[in-house]
Amino acid sequence: MKKNKLLVMLLIFALVFTVALAGCGDDSDTDSGSDDTNTSDDEKDNDVEGDDTEMADEQVLRVNWASEPPSLDPQISQDATSSQILIDSLEGIIRMDEDAVPEEGSGMAESWEVNEDGTEYTFKLRDAKWSDGEPVTAGDFEFSWKRALDPATASTYAFMAYDIKNGEAYNTGEIKDASEVGVMAEDDKTLKVTLEAPNPSFLSKLQHSTFLPSREDKVKEYGDKYASDVEYMVFNGPFTVVEWEHENKLNMEKNPEYWNAENVKLDRIEGVMVTDPNTVMNLYETGELDYVSVPSQYFEQYKDDLTTYPQASTFYYTFNTENEFFKNAKIRKAFAMAIDRTKIQETRTQGIVPPAWAFVPPGLPGLEGQTFRDSNGELLKDLGNGSSAEEVKKMLDEGLEEIGKTAADMEGIKFLTYDSENSLQVAQIWQQYWKENLGVDVGIEQSTFKIKIDRENKKDFAFSYSGWIGDYNDPMTFMDMWITGGPQNTAGWSSEEYDELIKKAQTTTGDERMQAMMDAEKILMDELPISPVNHSVDVLLENPKMKGVVRLPLQVTDGLYKAYLTK
Repeated sequence: MKKNKLLVMLLIFALVFTVALAGCGDDSDTDSGSDDTNTSDDEKDNDVEGDDTEMADEQVLRVNWASEPPSLDPQISQDATSSQILIDSLEGIIRMDEDAVPEEGSGMAESWEVNEDGTEYTFKLRDAKWSDGEPVTAGDFEFSWKRALDPATASTYAFMAYDIKNGEAYNTGEIKDASEVGVMAEDDKTLKVTLEAPNPSFLSKLQHSTFLPSREDKVKEYGDKYASDVEYMVFNGPFTVVEWEHENKLNMEKNPEYWNAENVKLDRIEGVMVTDPNTVMNLYETGELDYVSVPSQYFEQYKDDLTTYPQASTFYYTFNTENEFFKNAKIRKAFAMAIDRTKIQETRTQGIVPPAWAFVPPGLPGLEGQTFRDSNGELLKDLGNGSSAEEVKKMLDEGLEEIGKTAADMEGIKFLTYDSENSLQVAQIWQQYWKENLGVDVGIEQSTFKIKIDRENKKDFAFSYSGWIGDYNDPMTFMDMWITGGPQNTAGWSSEEYDELIKKAQTTTGDERMQAMMDAEKILMDELPISPVNHSVDVLLENPKMKGVVRLPLQVTDGLYKAYLTK
């Protein structure tokens, strides 16, 4: 694959994706910068390198995190809001470049070597410090990665490290000795990693929060309080968290101990947590935010000023297959069929937001140079796209008969969604479709992001609105979610055939691997434990004086470490 293929393919689809709801389950709707030591402050050169514009005197970026980050512990974090903060306050082995390709020398590893069969990586770490002055060592990464896999940590993202030799066996309790896991600090500057099998996407995973470092001494000192507040955190990235007023604001400042601090331009990032779309837009209009995700109801008003950024993402209904009704595939399909996705998107978003007809989004690689979507087709093209009310009701009645229930028994069933006004409006549209086409009155439950995630993890819901942004440049970042017992499998669904295909894809290469994932997606879309609704792009309004923000089409959506403001 060529270096920039992911970005090129995603840009092709950018104008026909949907509005970003920002992250794995989140909902927001939708380079030299230090003082020149050779001059006095009055003589300091504020020109941006390679640019004729001057940097603003005040380098303070104002952002909206939208929601409270559920966890800033990198081995526990599982959402995009937390990831946005973690990627700029911690630094992993690698950083990706603007094309979502791991860039050698950009992270804690100055370089790395891979053995001939692609199963052994040796990373050489740079000289770097934590924010308290302690050195960053290979041992920090060995500890952190094994901590993610330790069953006691209960990381929902432990599966990301299953590429590592004995990673899955250790996480599932098959082996008890962490020393058997294929991660070893040979010395303070050398980290050796052994994989179960070659995986070309392994390096790309290492920017994900699961692989960011934690400090063993601080984890032991703070226990459950680790990373829960400012005084229980330590950082090795471009910024440090200096203020965290929960559910209200979180502010960061430039980290003077960061190895590349001289090239970090921002002095401070001030972030609020606002979900109301009218408030968000007002804060942008009054200059209190430098960029915002634009709710779809504002598209027409700001159509000449919108900027779009592609995302490899899918948003969908999650059906709790342990629920007495949604354990039945026909009932799940009826609820999916009842929604006219095309009509909703055309009416609500002027056609900017098209529906999703499969789970893996456009842009990710597939067979023989094609995208995965081109290779596997639009599997659900007829779903809710012209189905008559009679067909939908017939499907529901058949499913209810199979479980010995009637439509009347479903009265009062609840749909779980996010707590924003935009989410409520969309849910009300779906609610009307379910009423008209199924004859079922569905209640709407709104919840904060953090509580919603907790309820889904505990299976405390009937069905819900969910989202997933790819963590790395491969369809597997979507497909391995739904294995039996998987930590992201909030549907509680199980298919032995699906599991076998995913395992095959994890242990083979080339077209054989890709075909296994394509076959697995067909099973997923046939049984519908989840029903795709839309893919997405970020639709933003941005302060024209803001420059340098790194926006990847993956889970690591924003990088502010290269950002700056001009005069």
